[in-house]
Amino acid sequence: MTATIVFDFDGVLLRGDSFAGYLRWRTRARRRRVLAALPMLPLLPLMRHPRTLPWAARAFTRALTVGLDRRRFEAEIDAFCAIWLAGEGRVNAPLVERLRAHVAAGDRVFVVSGTAQYLLDGLLRELGVTGVTAVGSTIEFGRAGLYARRHTFGATKIAVLAEFGVIAPWAVSYSDSYADLPILAAAQRAVLVEPSAAHERLLRDALGDRIELIARAPA
Repeated sequence: MTATIVFDFDGVLLRGDSFAGYLRWRTRARRRRVLAALPMLPLLPLMRHPRTLPWAARAFTRALTVGLDRRRFEAEIDAFCAIWLAGEGRVNAPLVERLRAHVAAGDRVFVVSGTAQYLLDGLLRELGVTGVTAVGSTIEFGRAGLYARRHTFGATKIAVLAEFGVIAPWAVSYSDSYADLPILAAAQRAVLVEPSAAHERLLRDALGDRIELIARAPA
């Protein structure tokens, strides 16, 4: 019987936040973009908590992408993907291999991420990952900057999977974040990948012994 497997992306297959990495990269390329984010600096502490992160991330994203259109965005992403993956320790190779093993076993594999769809597709292509269904956030471009028409985050991932006919419970979910409690709770096996201590504590409180932990190997 075919098993359904759900992977989060950032923090699981890759270490770090790919869309935040893109924003930092484009800001370094033109320093004056930093000025647009200065009014947002008081919001930085909100980026550390899963309940307030989406709102703060939206504010920073808009501030740093004013004037950006889809053509330029896609050109920047095409240049960014290889640069991002070249970062030392960026690719979580054991988890990429685990994903490939699921595909090879005939499992139905989904990579469901809050990052933009075009960025998710580009990074998976650079990784050489095939045979999966990748679902990222749907983005739009306006005068006030880039924004998510649908942000594939938290419980929205459950709704996205339902559109593909995936209804709980499914076999396995992989994530690093408490924000993914909905997809972890919906799986028969909840695999927590290299979480922070705070996220591990929150998820153990919610799911108890259902958590299977993959800790980061010592450097």
